[in-house]
Amino acid sequence: GGGGGTEEGQISPIFLQFLDCAYQVLRQYPDRFEFNERYLLLLSEHVYSCRFGTLLCDTEREREHVAGIRQRTHCLWEYLDSRPELVNRSFSADKEEK
Repeated sequence: GGGGGTEEGQISPIFLQFLDCAYQVLRQYPDRFEFNERYLLLLSEHVYSCRFGTLLCDTEREREHVAGIRQRTHCLWEYLDSRPELVNRSFSADKEEK
Protein backbone atom coordinates (compact mmCIF):
# COMPACT_ATOMS: atom_id res chain seq x y z
CA GLY A 1 0.00 0.00 0.00
CA GLY A 2 1.36 3.36 -1.01
CA GLY A 3 -0.11 5.36 1.88
CA GLY A 4 -2.40 7.36 -0.38
CA GLY A 5 -4.82 8.04 2.44
CA THR A 6 -7.61 5.81 1.16
CA GLU A 7 -8.32 2.48 2.73
CA GLU A 8 -9.41 0.42 -0.24
CA GLY A 9 -10.71 -3.05 0.31
CA GLN A 10 -12.19 -2.36 3.71
CA ILE A 11 -15.68 -3.75 3.84
CA SER A 12 -17.88 -3.54 6.89
CA PRO A 13 -20.34 -6.37 7.45
CA ILE A 14 -22.68 -4.20 9.52
CA PHE A 15 -25.36 -3.91 6.83
CA LEU A 16 -25.30 -7.68 6.27
CA GLN A 17 -25.66 -8.16 10.02
CA PHE A 18 -28.64 -5.80 9.94
CA LEU A 19 -30.19 -7.85 7.12
CA ASP A 20 -29.66 -11.00 9.20
CA CYS A 21 -31.45 -9.36 12.13
CA ALA A 22 -34.31 -8.33 9.83
CA TYR A 23 -34.47 -11.92 8.58
CA GLN A 24 -34.66 -13.30 12.14
CA VAL A 25 -37.51 -10.93 13.00
CA LEU A 26 -39.23 -11.74 9.70
CA ARG A 27 -39.14 -15.42 10.62
CA GLN A 28 -40.73 -14.68 14.01
CA TYR A 29 -43.42 -12.35 12.62
CA PRO A 30 -43.93 -13.33 8.98
CA ASP A 31 -47.16 -11.36 8.52
CA ARG A 32 -45.66 -8.06 9.76
CA PHE A 33 -43.38 -7.32 6.81
CA GLU A 34 -44.37 -6.08 3.36
CA PHE A 35 -41.44 -8.02 1.85
CA ASN A 36 -40.45 -11.66 2.03
CA GLU A 37 -37.16 -13.42 2.72
CA ARG A 38 -36.31 -13.49 -1.00
CA TYR A 39 -36.26 -9.67 -0.88
CA LEU A 40 -33.65 -9.76 1.89
CA LEU A 41 -31.63 -12.40 0.06
CA LEU A 42 -31.59 -10.42 -3.18
CA LEU A 43 -30.71 -7.27 -1.25
CA SER A 44 -27.80 -9.07 0.42
CA GLU A 45 -26.57 -10.33 -2.95
CA HIS A 46 -26.42 -6.79 -4.32
CA VAL A 47 -24.74 -5.13 -1.34
CA TYR A 48 -21.33 -5.64 -2.95
CA SER A 49 -22.32 -6.43 -6.56
CA CYS A 50 -21.80 -2.80 -7.74
CA ARG A 51 -24.70 -3.38 -10.16
CA PHE A 52 -26.67 -0.66 -8.38
CA GLY A 53 -25.28 2.60 -7.06
CA THR A 54 -27.71 2.80 -4.16
CA LEU A 55 -25.37 1.22 -1.60
CA LEU A 56 -22.05 2.48 -2.96
CA CYS A 57 -20.01 5.15 -1.15
CA ASP A 58 -20.49 6.27 2.44
CA THR A 59 -22.98 9.11 2.04
CA GLU A 60 -25.64 10.40 -0.34
CA ARG A 61 -23.45 13.45 -0.95
CA GLU A 62 -20.55 11.26 -1.99
CA ARG A 63 -22.79 9.21 -4.30
CA GLU A 64 -24.27 12.32 -5.88
CA HIS A 65 -21.51 14.91 -6.10
CA VAL A 66 -18.20 13.10 -5.90
CA ALA A 67 -18.79 9.88 -7.78
CA GLY A 68 -21.78 10.81 -9.95
CA ILE A 69 -23.15 7.34 -9.33
CA ARG A 70 -26.83 8.19 -9.72
CA GLN A 71 -26.24 9.14 -13.35
CA ARG A 72 -24.29 5.95 -14.09
CA THR A 73 -26.19 3.25 -12.22
CA HIS A 74 -29.70 2.05 -11.47
CA CYS A 75 -31.54 2.34 -8.17
CA LEU A 76 -31.66 -0.89 -6.17
CA TRP A 77 -34.92 0.10 -4.44
CA GLU A 78 -36.71 0.67 -7.75
CA TYR A 79 -35.46 -2.70 -8.99
CA LEU A 80 -36.67 -4.51 -5.87
CA ASP A 81 -40.02 -2.70 -5.94
CA SER A 82 -40.55 -3.81 -9.55
CA ARG A 83 -40.36 -7.50 -8.60
CA PRO A 84 -43.84 -8.66 -7.48
CA GLU A 85 -42.49 -12.02 -6.26
CA LEU A 86 -40.72 -10.16 -3.44
CA VAL A 87 -43.98 -8.95 -1.90
CA ASN A 88 -45.11 -10.79 1.22
CA ARG A 89 -48.59 -12.07 0.40
CA SER A 90 -49.34 -12.74 4.07
CA PHE A 91 -48.57 -9.15 5.14
CA SER A 92 -51.32 -7.55 7.18
CA ALA A 93 -50.99 -3.91 8.18
CA ASP A 94 -54.20 -4.11 10.19
CA LYS A 95 -53.11 -6.69 12.78
CA GLU A 96 -53.62 -5.58 16.37
CA GLU A 97 -50.77 -5.78 18.86
CA LYS A 98 -51.20 -8.64 21.32
